[in-house]
Amino acid sequence: MPEREPPAGTMDDVDSSLVLYAGCGPGRDLARFRAYGHVARGVDLNPVFVAMADTHVPASPCDLREVGTRFPAGTFDGVCASASLVHLDAAETVDVLGQFGALLRPGGKLYVCLKATGHTGWLDEPGGRGWYTVWDPDEFATAVTGAGFEVDRVDPGPYVEVWATRNG
Repeated sequence: MPEREPPAGTMDDVDSSLVLYAGCGPGRDLARFRAYGHVARGVDLNPVFVAMADTHVPASPCDLREVGTRFPAGTFDGVCASASLVHLDAAETVDVLGQFGALLRPGGKLYVCLKATGHTGWLDEPGGRGWYTVWDPDEFATAVTGAGFEVDRVDPGPYVEVWATRNG
């Protein structure tokens, strides 16, 4: 995905915020959050990625469907999930969005990016077969709102990007 400047009012506007990168992969973006002055934590399902990410900031193994059990409610100022929810079905994604809401402090920021083109289902890839859920941008924004967020911005494209603020 191309590099973009985040809109005003996102995680890059807050000094020293505690940010959870949900599905952090090998940790490249965790290092970026740290460079911007944030305190970052990462979780990922892949233990190899967790070990790589842990060289940048503390990271731990976690199935995102259980992320709400890993940290106390209201722990984070921001949650970032870039292309990490694509492998969950729609109902699981909605549940995880609710868990993100519980992990955020009131007014906390959420960034989610996921697949908006192609079709939902199994896809054969060089590394194996994977499940992908494709979302219509408006339907995804509605799901984010339903999980207790005010949607600040939606950028449609091959990957829909949603910036939102936790209500309350």
